[in-house]
Amino acid sequence: MNLLTLKRLAVYLLTFFVILGLSFAFAGIWKQWDRGIYRSLYMDNDSATEKLSGKIMVVDLEKPEMDSKDASLGVFRKRIISFLNTVAHRVEDKKEYPRAVILDISFSKDSIELKELKKALVSLKDQGVKIYAVYSLKSYFENEMLGFQANDVQQATVLYDSVFDGGRLHAGFRIDDDLITYPSDIFINGAFDTVKIESVIKRVVLDDRDADYIPEFRQFVAPLGPIEPMYAHTYNFEEATGEDLIGKFVPDSPESSSLDLRDKFIIVGDLKHDYQQDLGMARTYIMAWALNERIIDSKIAKQPLDSVAIIIGQTIFFSLFTVLIFAFLFKYWKGLQTKPKIIAVLAFVVGLVFFILYGILIYNFDRIIPIGLTLIGMVIATLLAWRFAYKFLVTGIAEGSQKYDVFISYSHGNSDWVKKNVLEPLRGYRKPNGDKLNIFFDEKSIGVGEAFTSKYMWAIVDSKYFLPVISEEYYKKNHCRNEMDLAYKRYVEKLLLLLPIAFSYQAVPEIYNQINFADITATPNFMDKIKEELEK
Repeated sequence: MNLLTLKRLAVYLLTFFVILGLSFAFAGIWKQWDRGIYRSLYMDNDSATEKLSGKIMVVDLEKPEMDSKDASLGVFRKRIISFLNTVAHRVEDKKEYPRAVILDISFSKDSIELKELKKALVSLKDQGVKIYAVYSLKSYFENEMLGFQANDVQQATVLYDSVFDGGRLHAGFRIDDDLITYPSDIFINGAFDTVKIESVIKRVVLDDRDADYIPEFRQFVAPLGPIEPMYAHTYNFEEATGEDLIGKFVPDSPESSSLDLRDKFIIVGDLKHDYQQDLGMARTYIMAWALNERIIDSKIAKQPLDSVAIIIGQTIFFSLFTVLIFAFLFKYWKGLQTKPKIIAVLAFVVGLVFFILYGILIYNFDRIIPIGLTLIGMVIATLLAWRFAYKFLVTGIAEGSQKYDVFISYSHGNSDWVKKNVLEPLRGYRKPNGDKLNIFFDEKSIGVGEAFTSKYMWAIVDSKYFLPVISEEYYKKNHCRNEMDLAYKRYVEKLLLLLPIAFSYQAVPEIYNQINFADITATPNFMDKIKEELEK
């Protein structure tokens, strides 16, 4: 491989990584492909209703709308306290131990009913019940310059630091049609280092002894099932009145089973004020569907591989693998060497087959590979390989298939003479094995303005001998000059033999004077000389 080829290869390689980098930067397109394919193939949303676990319980705890914000907060916290006391009573009196209580409620630093709330939380925790609560990151995301400490000072740190299991937990769900995605962790800037805020789903499932959850950072997916089946799992909490300290759970649907808190994941939220208008359901139901996917054995959705390193790694691997397939076919399938487009299609198809097999292998481990960026990389690599091979052919470096024994190049002004004195004698010639010569001779003149088409270029690459009939007008014709220049490049690379015939010495361009040629004026039996060369 010469220096020019190496330089060209480096340019194409750099081009590949630049285009791939731009594709990665504009990730919206290929991620949209991934989501569309994912929803079609790897998510069984139709089974969401039947796979809704009986362990999921949703409690509606409405925050009252009052003239005073403090009054509204005070009443709401009293309702939460009443709910906690009611659960504690059922645990103590009926031994109904829930798996966890998850408060889809964030708690500000306001001191209103804060001591009483902490007391109720601690009382329930002392009975062995795990309690989790959502931590508000609203102020931080509205102004990231604020920093973690400035956001945290607005929260009820007395609860998040020492009472709630898991401490500060996020409920950052993103909805795309019927697909829920959420990160296992959110990392935010602190005064001296980065602070990790875990997903409430991640922490609940990790703490639950019967659940299987991988703790490393991941983007998780879950189906957003319909709201209707959730009604049978939903209860409205009516707080205690008068001297009664125990509230009541009122079923939201006649289909609700008799209440038993045993083995339940109780998710508490304000279904009215946290209602997502665009989704037609409350955020608490989104959390319930996300949790449901993590606790059931037969998953509704397969988890995609979301590691950036893995996505980039598989993209580079299969892109280069496709190029290697192209290079292999280009080098060893001589019959297709002058058809780089066909080789490109074959290489892409072979690479795609292996990519599909890789996807099936990963699927057997209950994971899904994202395909968008990898397919883009394979397409880019295939196009660049095709272009590189094209340049390889144009510069005369490719070996060729030797499909033709002789390529006759001539000016169409001399066509009658060439047919009679060159073509006909060669047609009558027989190779040592008795076969006729396979001759490329195009009788159609290339018109003014026509390109030096690939038809002639590929024929020269696929020829063993190049026989130019050089007349006074030959090298003045652009297409004749292009044919001769390409043939000479291949002659220099020892990929083709020249058998030049000249009407006179003066007709031969100066740059080709060093080549032996047959002068028809000095050598009347020039075709005998040509035939002797063919027999070597």
